[in-house]
Amino acid sequence: MKITDVAVERYLQMANPDMAHAEGHEILIIKVHTDTDITGISFIGTPVFSHGVTGDIAATLISRNLRNNIIGENPLYTERIWQKLFEGPWRIGMRGMIRDCIAAIDFALWDIKGKAQNLPISDLFGNHRDQVLTYANVGHQLPPEKLGEKAVEYVERGHTAVKIRGSKTAVSIKESTMRVQAVREAIGPDIKLLVDVNGTWDADTAIQQLKAWEPYNVYWLEEPVAPEDIPGYIRVRERAGHTYITGGEQNGGLNEFRQLIDSKAVDIIQPNASATGGITEWLKIYNYATALNVPVSPWNLQQIHIPLAVGLFNVKWIEYFTPDRTSFQNSLLKGPMFKEVKSEEGIFLTACNKPGLGIEIDEDVAERTRVLK
Repeated sequence: MKITDVAVERYLQMANPDMAHAEGHEILIIKVHTDTDITGISFIGTPVFSHGVTGDIAATLISRNLRNNIIGENPLYTERIWQKLFEGPWRIGMRGMIRDCIAAIDFALWDIKGKAQNLPISDLFGNHRDQVLTYANVGHQLPPEKLGEKAVEYVERGHTAVKIRGSKTAVSIKESTMRVQAVREAIGPDIKLLVDVNGTWDADTAIQQLKAWEPYNVYWLEEPVAPEDIPGYIRVRERAGHTYITGGEQNGGLNEFRQLIDSKAVDIIQPNASATGGITEWLKIYNYATALNVPVSPWNLQQIHIPLAVGLFNVKWIEYFTPDRTSFQNSLLKGPMFKEVKSEEGIFLTACNKPGLGIEIDEDVAERTRVLK
């Protein structure tokens, strides 16, 4: 089997999501064609900020520069191809868009692997469980009281853990505490409360906020400092008391996660398979963490992470952006389909059982949002 082409389609929706962190969102659908009847299909997303779109840059990198490096390669040789993509045409794939673009191709290669064996990719990792526990992302940009009411809606649906935002890009330090207080009072003492500050604080701020939040029993504080601030992470974790410190969604490859883990900077790592450069590199991070008994709880990207979690035992939780959220990604992608399973422990999700990743496009949404070349 050989790769014959790599094609990219762009889809754009200009509308504020309910997290109000961008002016729109763009989804790139990537297709890796082979000399057989198997085509690998994947996607990556790029927010649209005030400075404009970036999907055109990513599309060019994938369909020209990265494509030209892998034409003729066997798509099943994912490690070989990953190294070629990382090392050329430039060795600048440390973090950011380059890794996202590498990930787009890598996802499609794993889709081919599954399709070639007529198996969902969740069956390719040597383990299997029927379902994986989730926590609900309640990152809505709402006043504290309204956010508390929204969190209660998720609890009433069966969620036993909810995550809210307290980052400086969303609210002031004062209002972050008001959010924590309002949500805790609304959901009661038995629901786990997670708070994400997106790496926007410094260590002193995080330490002081954790002291202020002691009455509210915060289960974890996510990305208290910038992703490269390992000393800051260490200081926060040493003073975090009963609150877990988590991080990694903005970090790149194995070397960055090795620093987080070896420095005992976090309790739980959150590698995002797009930011890491794909499933191939994500698995190295997962295996390193697992060997050292560090739990893994990947951030966002549930279409990719759920099959990984089903096939790998050391994934603690999956972040769940529920169908009610105003997510362009969820509306454009009608597959893979996940089934909710409710229990006393919370809401579980089961993985898609179609071969490969099971990516399917909603053609009606695609028709309305396609970016014409």
